[in-house]
Amino acid sequence: MTILSLLLRGGILMYVLGLISIAAIAIIIEKYMQFHKAKKANALLMDRITDCKDKSEAQEMLNDIDQNAPLSSLLSQLLSIESHDLDLINQSMESAATVELSKLERGVTWLSTFSAVGPLIGFLGTVIGMVRVFMSIESQSGGGVDISLLAGGIWEAMLTTVGGLVVGIITIIFYNDLVQKLEVLVNEMSDAGNQMIARFKGKDEA
Repeated sequence: MTILSLLLRGGILMYVLGLISIAAIAIIIEKYMQFHKAKKANALLMDRITDCKDKSEAQEMLNDIDQNAPLSSLLSQLLSIESHDLDLINQSMESAATVELSKLERGVTWLSTFSAVGPLIGFLGTVIGMVRVFMSIESQSGGGVDISLLAGGIWEAMLTTVGGLVVGIITIIFYNDLVQKLEVLVNEMSDAGNQMIARFKGKDEA
């Protein structure tokens, strides 16, 4: 008996788990690619802005480049502020960072949902399967219970639990890894923003 045939014997909820798995895989691949591109684009942007001699040159460079780097909007927001009030600057940076963070984490929360829903769907499938087994036992109570039929019904019912747990475990592992990568990316953007504040705002005050 192949793995596919085992999955098919798990019932309709195994198809639901299959759809969740496909959606989770698509999100995982898309987010890893997005984070990789964002990290690379931010690094290239920092290399270019480091070569800028003053604030106006940095602003001109940010206006001309492709806005693929999440860091670009944050730096543009910082450099457009004329005030030297650090509280205002930090609030502006946090606001811009929040907008970029919402773009980056879009879809990641679905992985958390899938990791929680997957096992629950599996348990639901098992409960439904066990109800069918007991209904079969009740119908056969007059002429004795077929043990082989009972055992077969039970292990088929348990298949959805196994499937749900596999989906949940794998999804939560990738979810936690993506969240960690997102935190690193956000911290790098925050550090870059602080560097620009110290560099260009410090020059303006001088």
